[in-house]
Amino acid sequence: MRQKGRSFPHPYVVLTILEDAETEGEAKIAIIATKSVGGAVDRNQAKRMLREGIGPLLHSIRPNVQIVLIARKKILDCEVPVVNTVLSTLLEKAGALVSEK
Repeated sequence: MRQKGRSFPHPYVVLTILEDAETEGEAKIAIIATKSVGGAVDRNQAKRMLREGIGPLLHSIRPNVQIVLIARKKILDCEVPVVNTVLSTLLEKAGALVSEK
């Protein structure tokens, strides 16, 4: 994933995306929070914020993509609507959103 995919960093989260034309079906999304984010409580909070932030965007993500969201420590200092905006911007930069015509 890290070798073939593209990475889009932000102070709150790093988005890595891999387009896989051979895989059929919905997009696959993984959420990671490493020990650099903090203890177990902080890591769970960071993952919870990313899940809540990506939720409203799920319907607009293209199929056949694999996405990894890696939380950074600064995500603990912001609110879910900010995370939603950041994720929307990163997904748009990555070209992962379905274009509405």
